[in-house]
Amino acid sequence: MKTTVKFFVILLALVMQAGTVCADGEGTPLTLTISSGPKAGNISGPRRAPARPRPLYIDIFLNEAERCLSLYDPEGSTITYNIYNEDEDTVACGTISFANQPEATISLDSLEDGIYYLEVVLNGTTYSGEFGLEE
Repeated sequence: MKTTVKFFVILLALVMQAGTVCADGEGTPLTLTISSGPKAGNISGPRRAPARPRPLYIDIFLNEAERCLSLYDPEGSTITYNIYNEDEDTVACGTISFANQPEATISLDSLEDGIYYLEVVLNGTTYSGEFGLEE
């Protein structure tokens, strides 16, 4: 009985983590992966695996019609973001606090059509992904 309950609790947690919410009901979800994390360095003696970073629980959607990124964070965290073009020049950056509201947008109006790279820093862990803009 305990094994069955544990299985369903774990299954429910995975389903809840995999769910995505779009604030305005439109947009393409962006997938971000961990691009850098804690490093063990040159430590003498027994080594431990680096702490497992927490998954990014902020939902990010590209809304091409509105030319913006829609972000949703029900946990009220603060993130720092950078957007780079194909030449690796920073074209947008900022800090967003979700403390007072779970939704935010990043305007992409000033960006030309092309491929861009989004970098999000949350609790010291950097997540990155790419998206494209076209008319």
